[in-house]
Amino acid sequence: MWSLNVSIPQNIVRAIEEATLGVRGWEEICEEPTLVIKRFEKRDLDGHVKSEIKFLLENVEPFGIEIRNLERFDVAERGSSPVLYLEVKSPGVKALHETLVGIFGSVEGVEGENYIPHITIARGGSGDYIEFSGLSCVTEWTVEMLEFWDRGERKKKNKIILRKNK
Repeated sequence: MWSLNVSIPQNIVRAIEEATLGVRGWEEICEEPTLVIKRFEKRDLDGHVKSEIKFLLENVEPFGIEIRNLERFDVAERGSSPVLYLEVKSPGVKALHETLVGIFGSVEGVEGENYIPHITIARGGSGDYIEFSGLSCVTEWTVEMLEFWDRGERKKKNKIILRKNK
């Protein structure tokens, strides 16, 4: 499986790491936080799909994101549960997700009406819900780059720069 993700600025990645140092008792602590816009169940990102997505995103302008509270999914539709995550508010992410789902279909249980924009912090086990007083940086930014992420290889495959249309 692979996905189209928001590129999270390094200052926010560092602030997430600082804020979650006390996370204990979880099976997996996410070392590289991601914000998934759309998942794709194909094994590979073939040239045709990548080209189609890039074409669709040509007119998508940079959009805003705000990180809110630390939350928890008690039961995840996929993968181990529970899931500790940062809530994300972004009409731009939601609109882009809906557009891509309309064209490519949804991954059952986690997309479409069930999609909740979030940044996963930890999952699985009997982890504690940590004290969270927010991040040590500004929690709003403008998304200017999206990334293709290969879950199997756990690495970025390509990126798309969003440009203001004239």
